Amino acid sequence: MTSKGSFENQFEEFNLESTNHILNELKDGISEKFQLKLQNFKLNKLQLLTTEMEDDIFYDQTVYTGSAGLALYYINSWTKNDINHDMLKTALQYIDLDNLKGRRISFLCGDAGPIALATVISYKLSTKRPDSLPDYKTLAQRLMSLISLLDNSPDELLYGKAGYLYSLLFVNKCISGKEVIPSAHIEKVISAILKSGKQFATQMKSESPLLWQWHDKIYLGAAHGMAGILYILLQARRYISVIDIRSFIKPAIDWLLSQRYASGNFPSSIGSSSKDRLVQWCHGAPGFVPLCLLASQIFEEERYMKIALQCGDVVWQRGLCTKGYSLCHGVSGNAYTFIQLYQATKVSFTSSLIILQWQN
Repeated sequence: MTSKGSFENQFEEFNLESTNHILNELKDGISEKFQLKLQNFKLNKLQLLTTEMEDDIFYDQTVYTGSAGLALYYINSWTKNDINHDMLKTALQYIDLDNLKGRRISFLCGDAGPIALATVISYKLSTKRPDSLPDYKTLAQRLMSLISLLDNSPDELLYGKAGYLYSLLFVNKCISGKEVIPSAHIEKVISAILKSGKQFATQMKSESPLLWQWHDKIYLGAAHGMAGILYILLQARRYISVIDIRSFIKPAIDWLLSQRYASGNFPSSIGSSSKDRLVQWCHGAPGFVPLCLLASQIFEEERYMKIALQCGDVVWQRGLCTKGYSLCHGVSGNAYTFIQLYQATKVSFTSSLIILQWQN
């Protein structure tokens, strides 16, 4: 089945013969020649962004659509190697803490993202941080102060409480060995998310013990809906009681997964008018893969992995989105499906799907 929201996938199924120029079979990885090609492409695009499109980048300070996204790129580049202070200082150039909007609380589209990144950079630079950058403890306090926006924020990942929770987890993960963000603060955010989900589920007399809404719709996907919220809650499970996990979070996941279409895809929302059309990270099967993989790991039930793999098949058949290459509703976001499945299953050469079938 091919929806109007995607191009028909005309690529052949994977075979080793067609990948000799791309894969290094002995190392189960990308060939040096193709790795160099990717590196050059990446450098060319970075140069375009940082020179010809500089004004557009700094128009927005957020991680998802603004300059802080480049900061995150440079931080991730550093984490793959030894500490590189020059790389961290480059990342810092793309964080503008003086012009944050003070309206949204999340990592991707709010103030929490740039502040969380600055906190990590400040800690890693240590005595080499510039005078203009506050110490990491001061920045962590600024991040924590965003909790004042919590009550007026939605629950979802892109703009809301789940996105704020991710920011807190991000800082503590990047600064290992220190509880920069206290457990009590994280637990307050989790409590607010769970309280909202329990109250709305009761109000709607839902079969699910947790239910959230955004703009008067019960969204199911990763960006605005239950898949994204539940995934972040599972990431924060060390701060959540076993009772809440077993009695609320797991049953909510099971209810959510029961909403699948016969095709294996998921509705964007309850009563969605789009029907079985959207296959993208924000709405549809791609956004359910990380949730299912993490649920499989935590609860050790094979059915979660089975659903994740079935979602991968949906993305393979219908994931060449007509909307472009974005992470949210484009081909790049859908390609993450195959990366995540490979990381979880370690099936040799599955990663080649990312290269062969998703390159331009």
